Amino acid sequence: MRVPPLVANLLLRVSPWLLPIAAVAAMVELIGGGWDIQWHIRHVPEFFWTPPHIVLYSGAGVVLLATGAAFVLRWSGRSYPRSVRAGTAIAFAGAVLQFAAGGFDSAWHARFGADDSLSPPHVMLTAAMVITTLGIVLALHAWRRMEAAGGVRRASAWVAHAVSVTAMTWATWGLLFILLFPGLFRTNVLVEPFGLRLFTAAAFAGLLPLMVLTSARVVGRRGAATLSAAVQAGGALLITGLMGDLDPMTAPFAALFVLPGVLADLLYRPDSRGSLYVAIALGAILAQFAFLTGGVVDAMTRPDLIPVAAALAFAAGGVVAAILAERIGSAAEGLGAEPAGPAPVPA
Repeated sequence: MRVPPLVANLLLRVSPWLLPIAAVAAMVELIGGGWDIQWHIRHVPEFFWTPPHIVLYSGAGVVLLATGAAFVLRWSGRSYPRSVRAGTAIAFAGAVLQFAAGGFDSAWHARFGADDSLSPPHVMLTAAMVITTLGIVLALHAWRRMEAAGGVRRASAWVAHAVSVTAMTWATWGLLFILLFPGLFRTNVLVEPFGLRLFTAAAFAGLLPLMVLTSARVVGRRGAATLSAAVQAGGALLITGLMGDLDPMTAPFAALFVLPGVLADLLYRPDSRGSLYVAIALGAILAQFAFLTGGVVDAMTRPDLIPVAAALAFAAGGVVAAILAERIGSAAEGLGAEPAGPAPVPA
């Protein structure tokens, strides 16, 4: 199967930018998703075409187009490594599933009106986001190994790769929220019983170390973990501002959450001897930042009431996160990357 020559030439011209565009659009989509969660928590009157939904599905639309074009590249006349083909296929499949979930969500709202956090379309949508962003992370890893680019293209590729790791972490946060949040219509959001409360604390606490360690492990560039953490802090501030809750006096403290990225860049060397043990120690330490997070997760777990138990739960979450970061890195490298064939000269 081959696409028409005109389409093939166009795809080959824009191919270096498709995955970076998908990564940034995925982050925009996840910011819309985070905004939507706050919208739900605030009990703002619900319908499908809310501002958060518009941002969310606009980002998802760009992700669908970019990953779809990257997926079609295999029929453009150029030979691409199996790792690139596999990563783009995962990302595109997730993007298609997101739009299927969007149609499901629209029908659900039309039939039932306001819905709780744990609804079938929400589970389907957030799971699809995780699949999409993981696919982008893997595809960008493979693409960067394949293409010996320089200058702006090289910089944009690794920057977008770090952004895609943040998007993957946010998508995982969203899925955990959907599955573990007690419900939008409860007056007391504290998770019970106690064991589930500790599990919830560990799961959310592990996301920050998962993000910075995965960025350091997969992007493989000094500064990537710091950039991932900075994108997360900026996105959180943006959502707070969109909800009208941004306090100029406390906003500068958000920079504190960039520190885990700095520490990961300074202390974690994925290819060095004993790097996994360093990652595990860092994961357990960086997870303690969950004591500073606040917000709905704090209301769900109340770590201030059980500081010792919470610290141990956070440490456990950080250890698991370090192991997951290593596994994601191994998966990215294990896809295989035979050299690509020569690209045809565009007409």
